[in-house]
Amino acid sequence: MVQSINRNRPRDAVQAQLNLGKAIAEQQEAISSGKRLVLPSDDPQGWLELSLIARQQTDEAASTANIGRAETRAVQAESSMNEIAAGLTRAKELIVLSNNDSVSAVDREGIAIELEGIRANFRDILDQGDPFGGKLFGTIAIEVPIGGTRNVVASPTYARIAENIPDGSGGTTSIEQLFQDAIDAMRTGTQPEREGMLRPVDKVIDHMTQMLTEQGVVKGRLNSAREQYSESRIVLASRRKEIEEVDVSEAITRLQALQVSLEAAQAVYAKIEQRSLMDYLR
Repeated sequence: MVQSINRNRPRDAVQAQLNLGKAIAEQQEAISSGKRLVLPSDDPQGWLELSLIARQQTDEAASTANIGRAETRAVQAESSMNEIAAGLTRAKELIVLSNNDSVSAVDREGIAIELEGIRANFRDILDQGDPFGGKLFGTIAIEVPIGGTRNVVASPTYARIAENIPDGSGGTTSIEQLFQDAIDAMRTGTQPEREGMLRPVDKVIDHMTQMLTEQGVVKGRLNSAREQYSESRIVLASRRKEIEEVDVSEAITRLQALQVSLEAAQAVYAKIEQRSLMDYLR
């Protein structure tokens, strides 16, 4: 008798109730966990977008870390170049002073000693390390990737900052050579030779001014990239939340609607079953 009753049951109605029950269980789980997506099958398109967002977030996190390291080197390089620029300005003041008729040979020796001190300080600056175990002004320009195809050189090489600088007379000089020439001029040079040191000093000062300008551009690029990633991080997090997380109020409304649908389906099914049983008993 039971088998006969089962054969008369509408399979579609049973399946509809099972589907509703499954949907209710999934909705309850989503509300409980706060996650709308747990498996790729929950929403294949949404899952794919989540994967792409996660990959982009990982890439941008790596780029942001690179920017942080580059900023550290860039700030250190700028501070060092400012110190060199100040030292060059002081060197020019000393050279101008040495050409004063009231300055004696003893005074010029004192100027030479001060120039040696400035040169020693420059040597230390140009040979200093960075916080990551390398030279701040190394022999090779280190390009730091900051996203996509963009790279930035956070600090110039030693050669770029201290060598092959135009001397104003058609040739080139270096910071090291400039100071050696100036020191020699103080100790053994004539007044015209001391006066002749002003032109190369001015050219080296101009060179350092240009280097500081370029360093400002580097810092500007890094700031711009950091701001871009900060904005992107907010947008990606918002979109990820929108795809991945449950809108609780919306989920509760949907759950209630599913429960009403299930109750209605069960009521209809019960009536059908009751009629089927009566028909059988007749």
